[in-house]
Amino acid sequence: MKDKKYLIIDSRPYGLFSIFLHTVDNIKWAKENGYIPVVRWGPGRRDPNRGREGANKASQLGHPKYVIDKENFLTEDSPPCLNNTSGLKHCRNLYWSPDGWRGTYNTWEYYFEPLNDTTVKQALTGDHKMSDIFMVGDYDFDISNKFLISNVHTYEPLLLWKLLGTPLEKEHRKKINKIISDNIKIRKDILKEVNSFYKKYFNEEVLGVHVRGTDKKLEYPHRALPISSYLKQIEEYVARKPNSKIYVASDNNESIYKIRELVGKEKLIVYPSVRANKYFAKNPICLTSATGPKHGEECLKEMLLLSKCNHIICTDSNVAATSIYMNPEAEVVYLNRIEGLR
Repeated sequence: MKDKKYLIIDSRPYGLFSIFLHTVDNIKWAKENGYIPVVRWGPGRRDPNRGREGANKASQLGHPKYVIDKENFLTEDSPPCLNNTSGLKHCRNLYWSPDGWRGTYNTWEYYFEPLNDTTVKQALTGDHKMSDIFMVGDYDFDISNKFLISNVHTYEPLLLWKLLGTPLEKEHRKKINKIISDNIKIRKDILKEVNSFYKKYFNEEVLGVHVRGTDKKLEYPHRALPISSYLKQIEEYVARKPNSKIYVASDNNESIYKIRELVGKEKLIVYPSVRANKYFAKNPICLTSATGPKHGEECLKEMLLLSKCNHIICTDSNVAATSIYMNPEAEVVYLNRIEGLR
């Protein structure tokens, strides 16, 4: 084990696909730099580099060798939440349960297979202990380090939203798709349920719509779109393809009801999930007491179904982004650009 290097990838207290794409970013770096990636979703840190001497330099220069403090880890003996950001209410992984889920306490393994045969314990006892170093920083001007994200502190924006509609879009999407398909395997029981739902309700022509509401209105510099923006694009699509069904993935029921009024119940496909009632509800489910392992699984299933659509209408959401990476051939209507918001 002494000749091996490990990159321990922790989660953060954000939505499932924010931390999923963050994990993909780190897997890609680890593979390219001779590190064995090991995912440890559970305790979570908002800023995993905070308080670790040399970590800022590591982020800026794109290599964990600059980290001096290699012992600042969360362990089983540490509190379940390392709140290293003042005023932060939600620190640990939002889907983690103290009782575990599906026979594991590692939230990553609630939904995905381990990346390899290395356990977290083996990685922690290795000589090269590096935890969750962001490979892209505010002052990192090396374009080769620009993979999914552009900003180490806010973890946004995704490069995808800049590249959509440009000559680089397809190459970028295929590259990310290969990283995901080569390294990440979704649990077979989850895939079985998704495929069963797909075969039962989908046909050859399905428009996928992802409506992101709730706390999206609070994000800066983004702005939440009005539901009418989605309805307009859906109406135009249905006018061209009247036999198409509409699959809607959303964090709220209000938008689903509005779309059902537009297209009719017989055209609508919705996966049964717990959602907020209002489009502009204060919090998404993951920031309420209704969150937990099951909610994370519902989010994953909705993303997978969205990725099976050959035409996707969306805003700059990580759920939509992941589905676009999962299906690099899908046509995308990016509403932010149409509405002049980005």
